[in-house]
Amino acid sequence: MQKSDGKLDPALENRDDNPLNEAPFDLLGLSRKIINGGDITREEADACFRLRGDAVYDLMYAANRVRRHFHGNKVTFCSILASKFGRCSEDCKFCAQSSFYNTGIEPHTMMDGTEVEKATEFARDNGASAFGIVNSGRGPSQREWPKIMEAVTAMKKVDGICHCATLGTLSAEQALDLKNAGVRRINHNLETSERHYANIVTTHTWQDRVKTLKLAQEVGLETCSGGIFGMGETVEDRVDLGFSLKALNPDVVPLNFLHPIEGTPLAHLKPLQPLVILGIIATMRLILPKQDLKVAGGREKNLRDMQSWGFYAGATSGLIGNYLSTYGRANSEDLQMIRDLGLTWDDDRVGGGDPGVEPSDHLGSARPKPNGALSLPVLAGN
Repeated sequence: MQKSDGKLDPALENRDDNPLNEAPFDLLGLSRKIINGGDITREEADACFRLRGDAVYDLMYAANRVRRHFHGNKVTFCSILASKFGRCSEDCKFCAQSSFYNTGIEPHTMMDGTEVEKATEFARDNGASAFGIVNSGRGPSQREWPKIMEAVTAMKKVDGICHCATLGTLSAEQALDLKNAGVRRINHNLETSERHYANIVTTHTWQDRVKTLKLAQEVGLETCSGGIFGMGETVEDRVDLGFSLKALNPDVVPLNFLHPIEGTPLAHLKPLQPLVILGIIATMRLILPKQDLKVAGGREKNLRDMQSWGFYAGATSGLIGNYLSTYGRANSEDLQMIRDLGLTWDDDRVGGGDPGVEPSDHLGSARPKPNGALSLPVLAGN
């Protein structure tokens, strides 16, 4: 439950319900079942999310078998640009951009086409196979729609990269406009389970997000949708999120891990431990065997020296460069990590939605600016 001070009830903070030190079933047998076309059950997923200690390594091994079967050794990277930043009308308790909280960011209005084109070129030439503009706010207004179309047109001038957008709630007409303008993929995260969502956001609903994703799919846009872990959710919430995403069948599933930001209501939460995060990645791979599973926000902060293990746990993708309100590490370091793992950087066709499931009702060495500051956004390399 949400307390009157805007913080989560302590009973909900990073709950770790009944951790298991060994799996109650054969994890390798589970991986074989999935490889042969079967599905993990909710009960199996629940048990996997609870695994701790040495059992997490067994879980990772099973998930890695599934990753290798469906995706080989190919991985991808994407990059994002906060094209409109701050002064957001929504009260998402994890977000530095919300106008409800004092986080010390410097907001800016929509970037012009020249800036967007430059950022798209930089992303393509420094390891990203997909690039997306990200606008703060609940959704695009009629007044700012021409500016968004200007940004999309600028992105489309740069070939050799997948063009994406994160714009919040969309109407059917807006989704169709984006499709016709050449946007290929829309990102709109579910964030957490429907049950837990009201503890995190009150200015719009979880179903609002589902509606936008379905509208995007109906007009032929690819979808990118995932969540944030470590926001006080229960294991049951994690299971629900995983199976909700499975039903929606997005092409890409970003997995974010809370990086608490001073000034937000979740600033006091303790980050998840690296092995817990790796267990979440592995379990999500077993739930979503064919999707491009992207380790995104909070990777450096939370996994630290174990970042490369995310790919062994089942990930096939990462966010490269800066995030929205925190800095990432050098592109060259991520690309070297992939080479050291013996994996192959590839184009954005890794993964994708399961074709058997209908959704339900250019390398470089540029370094982003150092971690920790919130004077974003910046163009990586500046």
